[in-house]
Amino acid sequence: MREIESPPTTAAWTLIDAEKRRDRLIKRMCVAAWSATLVVVMLFAVIVGATVFHMYRLAQVGAETWANVFRSAMPFVGALWTLCLLVATLSTVALFLRMRTASLSEIRLRLAALEEMIATHGA
Repeated sequence: MREIESPPTTAAWTLIDAEKRRDRLIKRMCVAAWSATLVVVMLFAVIVGATVFHMYRLAQVGAETWANVFRSAMPFVGALWTLCLLVATLSTVALFLRMRTASLSEIRLRLAALEEMIATHGA
């Protein structure tokens, strides 16, 4: 449907192209943010893992209770649970918003093309 190149149609295509560029930028930012988050989670896992391992060794020889071993792992479990909940919520909202924006852009484009066809062929 790109054969009609009038000002309304060109403007609609320009808007859609700008929207696609914005989508690519958001995707790149998302990948960068997830990479940074993964690095931070890995560092946190190593720090908490060292504590849990130390408590595990103490529990093996009877110097510490097993409940304290599990208790020492809880900060990581809590942080991971919160991160998962945040990601699930934000990604669901973003998905619905982006789908709606894309649908509205397509509707605008189709209306502009229809208007141009009516204007060029006469009603």
